[in-house]
Amino acid sequence: MKRPVGKLSRTARSRLAIAVSASIALTPVAAAFELPRLRVPSIFGGGEQKEGQPAPPGATPDCPEVFVESGAAMLRSPPDADSANVRYQLSLGETARECVVDGDRLTIRVGLEGSAVLGALGQPGAFGANLRVAIRRLKDDTLVASKTYRVSASIPKGGTRGEFQVVADPFTVPLMSPRAQDDYEILVGFTQGAEKPAAEKKRKGG
Repeated sequence: MKRPVGKLSRTARSRLAIAVSASIALTPVAAAFELPRLRVPSIFGGGEQKEGQPAPPGATPDCPEVFVESGAAMLRSPPDADSANVRYQLSLGETARECVVDGDRLTIRVGLEGSAVLGALGQPGAFGANLRVAIRRLKDDTLVASKTYRVSASIPKGGTRGEFQVVADPFTVPLMSPRAQDDYEILVGFTQGAEKPAAEKKRKGG
C-alpha cells in the first residue's frame, strides 16, 4: 500500500531538498543538479556539457525542483534502531532532472543515486526497497503522476557499502507556463518495503 505524500511548507521542502541522510551517522550530502544548464550527469549516461554548447532541442532550465518527502530519505533495519543496533541503512544521495518542452507538453526525466551501508550488526548481502518518484501540481497539491521502482544495492563480503541508481521513466505533463518550477515539483522517497539480505531470509526459512 502506497504511503500518502505529506504536505510540507516550502521552507521545509527546501531543507529536505539539500540535506539527505546518507550514512549510519546521518551525514548530510548535497542532492541536486541543474540540467541542462550546466552539465549532464552520469545518471543519464552522458558526459559534462561544455559551456557555450547548445542545449538539446526543446531542453529548458525551467525544470521543477526535486524534493525528498518528509521521513522518506532513508530506511533503517530495524526501523527504530540506534547506531549501535543497526543492521543496514538505505539512503538517497544525489538526484538529477532534465526537462524538454514539446509544444504544450513538458517531459521530465528524473535520476537518483543512493547507497546501502552496513551497521554494527550488519551482514553482507543484497538490500532492496521501494522508491517512489512523483510529480505534484503546486496550485492544488495534486499528484499528477507517480511511479514506484524496486531498487537494490549489493554489499560484497568484506565490504560495508553498496550503490544503487535508477532513471525513472519519463513523465509527460501539460505545460502550464514558461516556468515549470512554479507549476510542478518532483517528489522522491522510499516507501515501506525494505527487505532483509538474501542470506538472512534463507536462514530464517531453513
